[in-house]
Amino acid sequence: MAASNIERFDELTGKIFGALYASFPIRIHLQSRHFIAEHIFDNPHAQDPVRRQEINMFYATVRWLSDAGYLTYRESSGAIEDAVLTAKGLEVLKATPSSLDAGPSIGERLSTAGKEEGKELFRGLVTEALGLGARLISPLVGLPST
Repeated sequence: MAASNIERFDELTGKIFGALYASFPIRIHLQSRHFIAEHIFDNPHAQDPVRRQEINMFYATVRWLSDAGYLTYRESSGAIEDAVLTAKGLEVLKATPSSLDAGPSIGERLSTAGKEEGKELFRGLVTEALGLGARLISPLVGLPST
């Protein structure tokens, strides 16, 4: 069964956050091929609908994270360049997950999760990170905090 857009967003967000956290404060180039399953990206048919959908989802995720204030980047000829976490993004990723009393931060767990753990971990950590980000910004825009 194909993953929903939300599931794909969570997985891509986890991978993107992990890469940016691991490289912080150095700005990096984000290439879609590093965030999309190899068997999909390496399809020789550039117009393959699944490949196009995955690439579009990657760019939409980066743009949304930027619009929401988690990262900044420069787009040049369709490439994501000079990507780096914002202060908000860094603060969220430096937090310790509520499921752990102590231990690695959300960012540390995301930066190693791709190698050691599965998609479910990405989803849980991303949900927690984005929820924390929403709570951080809600007092600034007059929204009730949860």
